[in-house]
Amino acid sequence: MNRTQFRVHLDGIATIELDEAVLRVVDDEWRKQFYPLFSVQEIAEHIAYNLIINNACLSQLDGWADQPDSNAVIVDEPEWDTFAKEI
Repeated sequence: MNRTQFRVHLDGIATIELDEAVLRVVDDEWRKQFYPLFSVQEIAEHIAYNLIINNACLSQLDGWADQPDSNAVIVDEPEWDTFAKEI
């Protein structure tokens, strides 16, 4: 069986909404236990990646398991641009 490899580039954009409680929980003690997230943007990127790419909900994420899933939601589904090149 013949196989062909492709280099694939995915570029997507979506809107997420975070409750203030999601941001408030991240402090130095939290960072020691979980992830070195320091800015609001880093927190949003981390959560968005997991919501969109890993299809996870907030309560499945380390450091936010005690929060309701409604504290981090996808407002609009991602719009994807895809480019594939045979290699």
